[in-house]
Order: sequence, then C-alpha cells, then structure tokens
Amino acid sequence: MFSRIFRIALPLLIVAAGIGGMTALVKSKPEREPLGAEEPSWPVAVTAIEPGTVTPQLVLFALVDSPRVTHLSSAVTADVEAVDVLEGEQVLLDDRLLALDDREIRLVLAQRDAEMAGFEADLEHETLRHRNNLAALKHEEELLVLARREVARARDLAERKVGSQASLDKVRRDEERQMLAVEQRRLAIREHDSRRKQIEAKLAKATAQQSQAMLDLERTRVYPPFAGRITEVFVSPGNRVRPGDRLIALFDSDMLELRAQIPLRYLPVVRAALDRGERLTARALVDGEEVHAVLHRLTARVDRGSGGADGLFRVTQGSAWLQLGRTVKIVLGLSAVQDAVAVPREALYGTDRVFVLDGERMRSVEVERLGETHPDSGDSRVILRSSQLMPSDRLIVTHLPNAIDGLRVRVTGASPG
Repeated sequence: MFSRIFRIALPLLIVAAGIGGMTALVKSKPEREPLGAEEPSWPVAVTAIEPGTVTPQLVLFALVDSPRVTHLSSAVTADVEAVDVLEGEQVLLDDRLLALDDREIRLVLAQRDAEMAGFEADLEHETLRHRNNLAALKHEEELLVLARREVARARDLAERKVGSQASLDKVRRDEERQMLAVEQRRLAIREHDSRRKQIEAKLAKATAQQSQAMLDLERTRVYPPFAGRITEVFVSPGNRVRPGDRLIALFDSDMLELRAQIPLRYLPVVRAALDRGERLTARALVDGEEVHAVLHRLTARVDRGSGGADGLFRVTQGSAWLQLGRTVKIVLGLSAVQDAVAVPREALYGTDRVFVLDGERMRSVEVERLGETHPDSGDSRVILRSSQLMPSDRLIVTHLPNAIDGLRVRVTGASPG
C-alpha cells in the first residue's frame, strides 16, 4: 500500500521541485537599467557666406538670324552664262556672283540708241525750221506790202480808165495769195513750241528706254548688295531666266543676330538695363570657338501663349562660326546686384529658404532669389540675397529631405565658396 502511494507521489514531487527551481532562478535574475534614447545627427557640408557684387546670368537657346537676308532675282530675260560662287562661300561687295548672256540686251540698247539719234535729229531739224520761218516771215511780209502797192496802183489806173479790170483782179489775187502765205508762215511759227514739245517728249521717252536698256545691261552682271555668305544657288550655266526668277540667296555676315526668348520674369530687369544704356553681353561656345554678342533690342511683338519676348543679340565676335538657322546655347549676363551670394543649388529649399548652421542645429533663413550664375566650369549656382545672412554665417549646402528648424547636424565637410 505504502509503495503504491510512493510510486504515485514521486513524479508529482519531481515536477513541483522543477517548477520551484525555475521560479527561484527567474526571481534571482539581475535587473538591467533601461538605456536613454540618443538624438541622431545628420552629416552635412557647409560653406562660408561672403556677400558681395554678383552678376546674374541667364541661359537661353538662340536662333542664328540676320536682318539682311536677300534673295537676288533676275531683272531681265536671258541665259545664264556663268555662275561664279557656290553655297557656303563668303563673298565681298565687289565679287561677281554670276553673269547672264548680254547679247539680246545689247541689241535692244542699239535700237534705243538709234531711236534717240532720230529724235535728236528731229529736234535739231525743228530748230532750224523755226529759224527759217522767222527769217522767211520778214520776206513774206515785205512781199505782202509790195502786193498791196500793186493793188493800189492798179485800182488807181482802173478808176482813171487807164488800166483794165483784169489787171486789177490779177494783182488782187496776188495780194490774197501773199496774205495767205504770211498767215501760213505765222501759223508755222506759232506751232513751233508744240512741235518741239512733242519731239522732246519722244526724245525723253527714248532716253528713258535707253537708260532702261543700259540698266538691264548692267544687271546681266550680278554683284552682292553687301558682304556676306551664300546660302543657296538656284541656277546653273545654260538656264533660261525671266524677270523675277530667283538666282542666289545670301545674308549679311556682318549683321548676324541671335534671337532668343527672354522669360517674362526677367523682362523688367532686361528692359530697365536697356533704358539705362547698359551693355548686356552674352557668350556661347560653338564648335569649340567662342562667340560673343550684345543685346541690341527687344521685339515689339509677343506671340500669344508665349512665355516671354524675343531679345535680338548683335554678334560682335565669332560670326564666322555661325550658320543661319542654327540653334546655339548662350549665357546672358544681367545687371550686377549688390550684397548677394552665389551658392550651390543644393542649398536652396523651395524658392526662398536656406539653412545656416547655428551651433549643432539648422536654422532657416528667408532669401530673395535674384538669378543664377553659369561659369565655364559648368558648376551653376543660385544667386541669393537676405538681410539675415551675415558674413560669419556658415551655409548648409547638403540638401536634406527632412530639413526643419532645429534639426541636429554634424559637419562632415566644407564646400568651396
């Protein structure tokens, strides 16, 4: 009986002893003190603030243009005799571009010369005729006086029954004929001015036609209206051209311009600089060569929906490297601003906020964005100005996504100013 009870109680005692031992071990475990939460710090780079005079720059894309683009056309009907230039060539003012066959024009000119010679002879003949009429009138008038005397004598004889009536009638007919001759001579003298004017008008017309033929002859030799570059040649030797047919196209290489759209927000600054007579310069790099230009004027028209107005830049250096219609990237220098700093783009948050290092914390500062700089190194920067930025401040130039006032940071590097 006792052994039976012992066999049943022994496992229970063993289990109870194990549970008690584990409880004692848990209670005897040493307690660990809780660790305090440490504030993290973010690595940033800083740069020193040095306010001064900075020139904002504006990157624009410009189209090469020229106010002098000419399409030369034929003024006469003729065959093309020779073409002396090719597309892309540079020509001077006295360089012949092409020649037209002038034989037809010379025939017309010879005809005009003959017409002029004929009218000049007519005018000279009219002058001589007028002089002769003036001299002959005196003689005609003297003959009329004699005829009237004969009439008077014949009438006297007839009244005295000495002369016959037939004799009187004859001398009276002679008197009438002489009177008619005098009137005809006087009429010829009065008509002299009208005849002379008619001949002079015909001579003037012939002179004009001769001048036109001479002009047409000159136009068979085509010269450029200005020094420039050939953009296109439309004809070849042997072609038949008529008035108005295109011959050659060229542009004035000394008046090349760059047409670029200036954004609306920069227009007031640009217009004010032009009103002050300030020289705003632009530069570009084309095929490894520098091109320089000066803002000459703004267009008087803004297209609907446009984001700005076109500025026209007169090229002052490097025009030989430009082709009409080419697009180039230019950097325009605006008016210099005072008490401003040029900082990396990463320092700007939004459009009007930066952070400076205040001990180990970030402190925000409101700024005014004045533009950008684009040095040749390609490291473009933003130009800012603020009365809250001091020369002793260190600007944080690392862009943090969680940047707020009071954020703890640690300086890991310095950016060049």
